[in-house]
Amino acid sequence: MPNPQNSISVPNIAAIAIRLMIFIAVSAGIFVIVQSCSIEKNPSLQRFAKGGLKKLQILERPPLQPQMTFQTIDGRDITLTDFHGKTVLLNVWATWCVPCVAEIPSLDTLQAQKGGDDFVVVTISMDRHIDDATAFFGKANIKNLTIYHDPTYSMSANVGVEAIPISILYSPSGKEIARIPGDIDWQSAEVNALLEAILSQNRP
Repeated sequence: MPNPQNSISVPNIAAIAIRLMIFIAVSAGIFVIVQSCSIEKNPSLQRFAKGGLKKLQILERPPLQPQMTFQTIDGRDITLTDFHGKTVLLNVWATWCVPCVAEIPSLDTLQAQKGGDDFVVVTISMDRHIDDATAFFGKANIKNLTIYHDPTYSMSANVGVEAIPISILYSPSGKEIARIPGDIDWQSAEVNALLEAILSQNRP
């Protein structure tokens, strides 16, 4: 006669198997949902924030693109909305800022390499006089950037920072894409990959 303590009835085994199958199916479903949500919520450009781009920032609630005017070398007023239709790399700098002047030649090369119908580098000087920026451009042999000047010295505050240089990428409609505080090498492989990803998303 079988010992009741050492036996399990067939119905009990079937019930356990069914519960186990249901648990596995539910777990698999939850895993797929979690993975899907993680992919959707992960900012696609955040993957570039490493190495030379470790300071790259994608703000959850970026400030609106400044509507203030700045000036051309001949005193004409201009705003960032004049560049709508292009991806804009705004760089706020000054000749008295050592990292700024170190970065300008790299930005000049970037404008030569990628500037065109869909992309432009806009460097805005916060010097006291536009002549300071003009003299530096001549001395450093800057040929591809246009000189712009902020006579109010408030552009950095308007983009939400206290220190320069600051570089901010805007979409063709004027929405902030990303920002990079401090100076970087705009010819590095990391930066080129970032810019290509941004431009490919914003080309018509």
